[in-house]
Amino acid sequence: MDDKERVAVITGGGRGIGAAAGLRFIKAGFHVYFADLNFIRAQQFVESLKSFQSHAHPLSLDVTSDDSVMEAIDIVGKKHGHINVLINNAGITNQQPTVETSVSDWQMMIDTHLTGAFRCSKAAFPFLKGATDASIINVSSIAGAMGMPIRASYCAAKAGLEGLTRSLATEWSKDGIRVNAVAPGWVLTDLIQKDLDSGLVSEELLSSRISLKRLGKPDEIGEVMFFLASNASSYMTGQVLRVDGGLSIDLNPGNVNAVRTNS
Repeated sequence: MDDKERVAVITGGGRGIGAAAGLRFIKAGFHVYFADLNFIRAQQFVESLKSFQSHAHPLSLDVTSDDSVMEAIDIVGKKHGHINVLINNAGITNQQPTVETSVSDWQMMIDTHLTGAFRCSKAAFPFLKGATDASIINVSSIAGAMGMPIRASYCAAKAGLEGLTRSLATEWSKDGIRVNAVAPGWVLTDLIQKDLDSGLVSEELLSSRISLKRLGKPDEIGEVMFFLASNASSYMTGQVLRVDGGLSIDLNPGNVNAVRTNS
């Protein structure tokens, strides 16, 4: 064990935003544990990193299971003696009309996004408390603050996650742990690509609603996560950073004549 080693655990780390964020942390010298329900996926991603493999570790973790979370976090915490960064990124999607959403489907969404972050944060607390520059980063979404049709359970889970972020930030500040969240907009991940391929959403239509006129990239979200874990954000806690290309702040993207003032 080396007290100077910086250690990060990323749930849902086998692909997409979690994988991109992990690579960013590895390049900064962190040991990164890519925790994923699909261990083979995490393992394959780690193997693809080649020269970075010495600092990349696949980890089996199911955020909906108390036992799985405790076992996985203990493996990391006891090996290194501390955890510097926890990124609660694991998530699922479920697009369907609210009247057709079963209670079990609703509960699975809440259990994965919100309760999963609670489980992981609680399990990691003893190891974060003893670490230098400890930080938790929760992955919310613009859906946590905006209404989206056929995604009631997702919006509710992300709104709850932002509330959890603020609560933990106030409670755990005395323990030297900062807690923040990042709220992406439309990011070109495997999950979004699946929706694009199925015709559920249109990239052209989505891009037209975004001020920057394009979808985000996973590594762009990873950079913001790294910022939230670094000393560059040392005076920030309890914050939610919207990383959405302007989607959540522009009522009429692209129309510069939407609002005029009399001269």
